[in-house]
Amino acid sequence: ISKLTLNDASVTAAAENSTALGAGFRCGFLGLLHADVFHQRLQEEFGAEIIATAPTVPYRIKHENDGQIEDCTSPLVVPSGGFPRNTIIEEPLVEATIICQPHVVGKVVELCMDRRGEQLEQNFLDDSRVILRYKLPLGEVAADFADELKSRSSGYATFDYDDAGMQKSDIVRMDILVNGTTVDALA
Repeated sequence: ISKLTLNDASVTAAAENSTALGAGFRCGFLGLLHADVFHQRLQEEFGAEIIATAPTVPYRIKHENDGQIEDCTSPLVVPSGGFPRNTIIEEPLVEATIICQPHVVGKVVELCMDRRGEQLEQNFLDDSRVILRYKLPLGEVAADFADELKSRSSGYATFDYDDAGMQKSDIVRMDILVNGTTVDALA
């Protein structure tokens, strides 16, 4: 991984240990294409077997009683019973700009609303283009938003986003029970 990241600025990697998967790396990519190319290079050039998990984003936990702030990249940080009342969980947001054709605006708006988006702007640039601006949770964008947008617009929408800070969110830890036993790795 260190050899590949030396000449690829689109990738970040940090060592991480998972209770379910063991030792590995948390990697960040500019997009799914970069991730696919990186995986292929690891397999073809180094013979590595890759297990890729779903994309995640860091959340921020603020403890108001002692002013402590911590980043949360794993649900295991969240106590199974939840935090005390004076704890706030924040999630990262992005301000998305989408340009699409007028006949797909309804499908694009539906996608953004399904992903907990807040509409900021909708304007016609001309007869064939509409610009939409939305504030969206990064977690909703990271997984498959671009692919879904491409599908709903037949590939004729453009998508760009910028960091929009953090926002308080109603997020809880969900545990998965296997045969009545909590499996932390599935939380």
